[in-house]
Formats: sequence, C-alpha cells, structure tokens
Amino acid sequence: MLSENKLKNIGILDWLIFLSIIVMALMIYLPQNVWLEENEYKELRRTKMGIISNAEEFFYELTGKYTLDTNELFSLVESAMDSLISDSLFIGNKNIKLNNKIYDVNIEPGFHIAVDTTFSSLEIIRYAVIDTIFTISTINNETNLLDTMLVNSRSFNKYKKDDSFKEVISYETEHRTEKSSNYLRRKFHLNNDLIFCPISKNNGKNKFILSIDKDENNESVFKIASPLSDDDSELRYGIFTYNPGKKESISGGIKSWAGK
Repeated sequence: MLSENKLKNIGILDWLIFLSIIVMALMIYLPQNVWLEENEYKELRRTKMGIISNAEEFFYELTGKYTLDTNELFSLVESAMDSLISDSLFIGNKNIKLNNKIYDVNIEPGFHIAVDTTFSSLEIIRYAVIDTIFTISTINNETNLLDTMLVNSRSFNKYKKDDSFKEVISYETEHRTEKSSNYLRRKFHLNNDLIFCPISKNNGKNKFILSIDKDENNESVFKIASPLSDDDSELRYGIFTYNPGKKESISGGIKSWAGK
C-alpha cells in the first residue's frame, strides 16, 4: 500500500515538473512573439510614413506647395510620372488635368525615374552569362610594336575593325553570373490605403496625422505623425501587454527615430 502511494506521488511530481517546463517555455516564447509583432507593425508604420513624406516632396517639386489631400497627392504624382513615361518631352511648365481640376506643374527631366525608384523595392537579379574572352594583338602606333590585350565578345568587333588590329592569339569561353538592379518588378502604386496607420492586427483604422507647419525661416514644412496613444496597448495571451510604442513623425524629411 505504501509503495502504491509512493508511486502515485512520484507520478504527480513528474507531471508537475513536465507542466513547469511547458510554462517556462511559454514564458520565454510568448513575450518574444509579442515583441516581434510590435516591431513588425512599427516598421510598417515607418515605411508608410516614409512613402507619404516622399510623395509630398514630389508634389512640392511639381507645384511649389504641399497638400493635405492624399487623393490629390497620390493622383498628381502618379499622373506626372505616367505623362513623362509616355512622352519624354513632357518636361518644364505643363498643365495636368485631373479630377476636373487643372494643375500648373513644373516637371524636371528624370522625374519619372526618381518616382519609380522611390516607390518600389530594389530587387537584385542574377543571371548566367556565357562570354568569349579573346586574346588579341594590336599595333602600337607610337612604338610600332605589338600590344597584347584581353577583350570580351561585346568589344571584340570594335577592335577587329580597327586598322591597328593584328590577330587573335587565343580565345576561351567563360561562364559567370552577373547582377543587375531592377526596380520595376516590385513597383507599387500610391493609393489611399497608405493613409491608414497600422497599429496592431486589431487596430488599423486610424489615419496618420498630416500637417503643414512653418520652420524658423517661415518656409512650409510637411509633417506626418502616427496617431498612437496609451490606449492602444492590448492584452496578449491573457497576461502579456502588446505595446505599439511611442508616437513618431517625419517633419521636413527628418525622421523622429533617426539615429535611435
């Protein structure tokens, strides 16, 4: 009878140890999961604020002023970009008719390239290249001696047509991987969904706060701020607090979190 009670007590103790291990594991894993969620939404907010701030600078470049109307902001910037893509001569002082309104704009050459590269994610493309490397000799006009050089297939014909070309000494095929930068694959369009501030998976209906302030030189400065408050904290897993962080902003292109 005593042995049965001892075995029963050992069984309960084993279960308590097992449960303790599970609780300890959860106490380590769950907070990290909450922190990852906090960082994910913080980075998403910062990205959106950066996009809107950049769009405002392009709008200012076009019109000489800022706007608090995001529909006007996004539409005009994309329209100017599309106009320059379709007509490379669409530069200088132009009129753009948009939403029953005519905008007097000044479009600089290369405006569409700046917009394209700003509102896209850089993708590095790797591709295989098969090339032929030629060892050739040419006559040096100064010394009248033969110079030897290596040239690839792209430049070989140029050297071959030159009067100083003498002969092909040897050649070999080379396999290599080259890289190029591509912005068009991950280009995104400006739309009014950008104005909504992602605070958490349960809270994304609040809009960013837009304002036009004045600096010490009485120049207009665009500012965008996240609408965060202490009320935005949420409970996670019944015992942990999800804290979206402090209110952040971009004013005149300067990020409040820069250098942190």
